[in-house]
This record gives sequence, structure tokens and C-alpha cells, in this order.
Amino acid sequence: MDSLDGTYVKKFEAEVTATFPGIVELDQTAFYHLGGGQPADTGELVWQGGGGRVVDVRKKNRIRHMFEGDLPDVGMKVKGNLDWERRYSHMRMHTSQHLVSSVVSERYGSDTVGNQIAADKSRIDFKPLKLGNTELNMLQDEVNQVISKDLKISISESERSDLENNPEIRSSMSSGLWKMLPSSVTRLRVVKIGDIDVCPCAGTHVRSLSEIGNVEFFKKDNKGSKKVRLSYRLVD
Repeated sequence: MDSLDGTYVKKFEAEVTATFPGIVELDQTAFYHLGGGQPADTGELVWQGGGGRVVDVRKKNRIRHMFEGDLPDVGMKVKGNLDWERRYSHMRMHTSQHLVSSVVSERYGSDTVGNQIAADKSRIDFKPLKLGNTELNMLQDEVNQVISKDLKISISESERSDLENNPEIRSSMSSGLWKMLPSSVTRLRVVKIGDIDVCPCAGTHVRSLSEIGNVEFFKKDNKGSKKVRLSYRLVD
């Protein structure tokens, strides 16, 4: 999924390269594996005479599809079908997370130090941040005003050194999440929202902000040490 087109793939064909109890490995996949605060995709693998459910996807050296059902044979051709509603919800949520992080960074100089995306709600941790209810309402209005501009999203690759030394990159590029990247990672997949945000990310995203809907903050938690957790949902 190195391009936006790749994130919209709902069905694909692949060859089984290995199986283990409850696990199927493929030569290619459109299933997103757990990572970056985004849950794994779910769906099904089907083949002539059989099939079963992909209930989780993990990556450790190789991508492994956690599978419920009789296993296919190695070398067999299979068809993968993603649970599209779940996947698309994660795409909308992930892009909105980047947008909210960008606006908070610009307005308050606060870094994103954690996030967790789900299909129906998401949360982002910011530090340092102090936010009252009035300011939270103003933040929501500002985020939704940016969404109304329908900025386009693009995906590319960049050298890590170019991002680290670029003064135009938002301050969250120096956040805790950024620093967690191993030093051995020198080339990064980068997601850009118009001209307002550039951030390294391996997750799935929508093509434009109009697909998000509106952001609605419903909870604010002070987590101590100047850290605030904002929870939100997306509404049409």
C-alpha cells in the first residue's frame, strides 16, 4: 500500500507461500497489519472448494494473516476480500488524526505522543497541552473549517534526513512517536495533507478531507505531566 490507490483495494488475488496452525502467509496482500495506532484489517480468504476468516494481521519480518478455518495448501491461489466498511472507517479516522495533530501543533505547539484509532472513535495524546472546554470547542471548529477546504492527500517516500532537517515540517515530527523510529530506518513513507501537514506514516488514508465528514470531540482527559487525551468521533 505504497500509494493512495493501494489503500482503496477491496479485493485481491495472491498465492499461499506458507501456513502454520491458524496462520496463512501470502506473496502479496491488501490486508493492513496492526501498527501505528491502527487496528488490523479483517475479512476472508477464499479458494476453490474452501475459505475462512482473517481475524487479525500481524507483521514480524513477514505479514501473517491470523486465520479461522481449514488452511489452504501452499502454492494455492486464493482471493482476499476485506471487510471494507471497517477498513474505510480506519482510513477516515487515520487521516483525521493527522489533521487534528497538525492543527493542535500549529495552534498550541503541542506534540502528538500517542494515538489509538478505531472504527467508531479515536483518541490522541498531546504534550504539553492545557485545554479548557471553550478552547476545545474552538479547536473543533477550526479542524472542521480545514476539512471544508477539501485538501487533497498524497503519499510519497522521502529520506529521513530530509524530514528531520526541514524547518517546514510540523513540530510533531520531533515528538515521542517520531523518536521511536529506529535509527536504522532511513527512508520513510510520507503522508501529506495539502500544504499543511507532512508526516511519516505506514497507515491507510483517504484521498481528500471531504471523505472524513466532521470531527466531534466528546471527551477530554488530563493525563498528568502536561499531557491531554482528546477523544473524538466522525459525524456526517
